[in-house]
Order: sequence, then structure tokens, then C-alpha cells
Amino acid sequence: METKVFTIFHTTDIHGNFSQSKVKKLQDLLKNCDTPKILVDSGDILKGGNILFYPVENTFKYIELLNYTAICLGNREFNYIRPVFYNRLKKFPFIACNLIDKKLKNQIIQPSVHIVIEWLRITIIGITKPQYKPDHFWEKVTNFRFEYVNNSVKKEIEKYYKVTDVFIILSHLGIDDDMLLADYIFKEFSNIRNKIIILGGHDHKEFFDDQKIPIIHSHPFLQKITTLELFFKVNKNIKIFETMEISKVELN
Repeated sequence: METKVFTIFHTTDIHGNFSQSKVKKLQDLLKNCDTPKILVDSGDILKGGNILFYPVENTFKYIELLNYTAICLGNREFNYIRPVFYNRLKKFPFIACNLIDKKLKNQIIQPSVHIVIEWLRITIIGITKPQYKPDHFWEKVTNFRFEYVNNSVKKEIEKYYKVTDVFIILSHLGIDDDMLLADYIFKEFSNIRNKIIILGGHDHKEFFDDQKIPIIHSHPFLQKITTLELFFKVNKNIKIFETMEISKVELN
């Protein structure tokens, strides 16, 4: 079987801290990468919040320049004011499988992204930070429902596991809840747990743990970017994820 490499570039909790010099460094990194690749973010990429907001977010310009494949819906991207929130979703389809607008019949908020890049089939699942529990008083007031995380993730994995070589979970839950999610996945999906990686954010801390499911949190504020090289053994339609190498690149 042939060894092939796929590269993931990961950012999180940027909070609008883009600059022309940082964007140029990122563009050069992406351009010089000689493997198939994606750029993803685990949320809080905007300056805005769930109540207050900036009329103009220059961040969207940089998102477009960098060609992000997927960005998790962080608490900075969510907003209780529907016109503000859906205007953000029009500018970029942030993903979150556990958020539903009960005023709408269909799930307008995109839960995941399934793509094929060259020889690799990838499913990227977004998890946003719940603001309250299901059926809470504030759900009745706002009509936004935050579903239970485990149930939401299970639904997406079951939908795509037959056509996916690697699952990337973009989580904005924080480290403690990512550890709980990893424990759940380890038990519930023991047959495919070697295909699942959690790329997290929210706590503004670098973090790594691979006792059950690999969990990686990148440095906040775009001071560094995390590069993950995934090594696969490939033979026709068989892709076996073997190992991963992680590195950090300073952007300041």
C-alpha cells in the first residue's frame, strides 16, 4: 500500500485579529504545501458577539482571501437578532450541528460539510457552545434550540460514516467538554474511532490529548497556526489513517 499525506491547517478564536502580514504568511504556507489540504477554524473568528455586533466585519474579507473550507459557529458568530445572524450566514456558511431555529421548518444552519479532495473523503462537523439546555426558558423566548451535543454528533457520524475516510469535528465547546465528547465517541463509535479528530477552541489555550480521540486546540488570536499532517496507507478504495504529525507556525 502507498503512503499518502493530507494536511489540515487549523485556527481558532481569532476574534478578528487579522492583519495583512499574517494573511500573507498564511497564504504562503498554503501555497507551499505540496499535499492535498484544507484550512478550517473552530469558531470565534469574528469580532462580533451574540448580542452586540459590528456593522462592518472586515474579517469576512480575510476569510474569502484565505479560502476557508469550514468554520465552526462560535458564540461570537451566533446572534439572537435574526437579521444579524442570518446576514453572517449569508457571508459564510458557518457550521453547527446542534443549533436549530425553531421558527423555521428546516434546519437552515448547516450542520456539516462532506467533501472529496483528490483521494480522500472528508466529513467536517461543527459543534457550537450551547447557551442553555434544550427546553430551557430562554429557548421558548428566543426560539433557538441548542440540541444535546452527543446526539447531534451521533446523527452526523451515522449519516456519513459509510462514505467518509476521516471525520474532523470542529468544536467550540472548550477543553473540558471536548474531553467528554471524546469519551462518548470512544465508546459509541469504537469501530471507527481511529477515523475521528477533534479540533477545538473557546478556552484560548493550546491543548493536545490523544488518550481516546485526538483533541487539538490551536493558539488564539492568530498568533500561531497549527499544521496537522495525516498519514494514510492507500490502496485503490482503501484508506487507513495511520499516524499524525503536528507542528505550530508563528505568525507574529
